Amino acid sequence: MKSAFSFLPNWPLAPDAVFWAGLALFAAGLCGELCYRAWRLPRITGYAVIGLIAGSFGFGVIDTSTDETSRLLMDVALGLLLFELGSRLDLRWIRRNPWLVASSLAEATLTFVLVLFVMLALGVSGMVALVLSAIAIATSPSMVIQLKTELRAEGQVSQRLITLTALNSVYAIVLTKLVTSWLHQEAYGNVFATILQPLYLLAGSFIVAYLVARSCNYLFRHMTATMRDEHSFVALFGLVMLAIAVAQALKLSTLLTLLLAGIIVKNLEARPQLWPEHFGTAGWLLTVVLFVLTLTSFTWGDIALGGLLAIVLIITRLAAKLAGVVVFAKPSGLGMKQGIALGIALTPMSALSYLLVDDTYQLYPNFDPHLRAIVMCSIVILQLVTPFVVYRCLSAVGERSDGN
Repeated sequence: MKSAFSFLPNWPLAPDAVFWAGLALFAAGLCGELCYRAWRLPRITGYAVIGLIAGSFGFGVIDTSTDETSRLLMDVALGLLLFELGSRLDLRWIRRNPWLVASSLAEATLTFVLVLFVMLALGVSGMVALVLSAIAIATSPSMVIQLKTELRAEGQVSQRLITLTALNSVYAIVLTKLVTSWLHQEAYGNVFATILQPLYLLAGSFIVAYLVARSCNYLFRHMTATMRDEHSFVALFGLVMLAIAVAQALKLSTLLTLLLAGIIVKNLEARPQLWPEHFGTAGWLLTVVLFVLTLTSFTWGDIALGGLLAIVLIITRLAAKLAGVVVFAKPSGLGMKQGIALGIALTPMSALSYLLVDDTYQLYPNFDPHLRAIVMCSIVILQLVTPFVVYRCLSAVGERSDGN
C-alpha cells in the first residue's frame, strides 16, 4: 500500500537511461564546441571523446537493457546518412571518368588483399581475416559527410571523397555479407541455404531500395511543390523509417537498402531534390548520436585482445588506400598532392564498420571475439585522429571554405 507521501521521489535518486543519454549528448555538444573553438579541432573529435568516456568508464549510458534501442537509433541515424550519401553518387559522372572507377576498384581491392595477407601472416584465423578485410574497405560515411559540411568543402578532392566513400560502403557491405555466408555453411551445414542467404539478402535489399526510390521520386515530383521544407523532410524521414522497418521485417540489410535507395533516387532523376535545409540540424544530431553510441561499445579489454592488430590494420589500410588512389590520380585528372590528400582522407572508420561487425555477431553469436576487438580498437583510434587528418587534407588542397 502506498503511503501518503508516495508522490515524493525515492531516495537516493536513481537516474534512468534517458538521463544518462541526455547527459552524454549534452556533454558531447559542449565538448565538440570546445574542441572547435579552443583548439580548432573538428567538433566530431569532441563527440568521440564523450562517447569513449561514457562507454569505457561505465557511466550507464548503454547497458544490456538498452542494446536494442541503441541499435535501432544507430540504424535510423546511419540509414539516413547513407541515404544522403547515396543521393550524392552521380553515376553519370563516373561513366564519363572511367579512371575514377579504376581508382575506386584499385584502392578497395588493394585494401582487401593487403589486409587479408597481413592478418594471415600475423596468425589471425582465416575467417576473421576475411571478414576483417571486407570491413576494412569501408570509409566512414557519417564522418565524411559531416566534415565536408562543417568545412563547406567543394572541389575535386571533396567530390571524389564522397563518391569513393559511397562506393566503398557498397563494396564493404556486399563483401561482408558474401564472406559471412561461409559461416552459415559452418553453422548449419546446408549448402542450399548457404547459397540462398546472400542472394536473398542482396536481391531483396535492391528490390526494397528500388521501391523506396520510386516512392521518393513520386513524393518530390507531385507533392513537395505544395509542402514547406520542414514538412517535406518529415515525409522523407517517415519514408526512410518505413524502409528500415520493412528491411528489418524481411531480415534484409538496412544499410545496403538505404544506400542503394539513395543511389537509385539520384540517378533516376536528372536533378533530384532530396534534402531540405532543415536536414542540416537533424544531420548533426544524428552524427552526435552515432559517434557517442559507437564508442560506448568499446571496452578496455578490447585493447588486450586486438590493440596491436588494430594498429597494424590502420597502417595497412592507409598504405593500401593511398597507393590505390595515387596510382590512378594523374589519369583521373588529379595532381599528386590531391591524390595523396584523397587517399589519406579515405581512412576514417566509424559506425558503418561497427554495425557490420554487430550484424555478424547477431547472426553468429559464437564467432571469434578477435574480430570485434580489432575493429573496435581501430574505430576508437581513427574516430579520434582522422577528423583532424581530413581537415588538414582538405585544407592542403585549398578546398576548405569555412573561413578558418
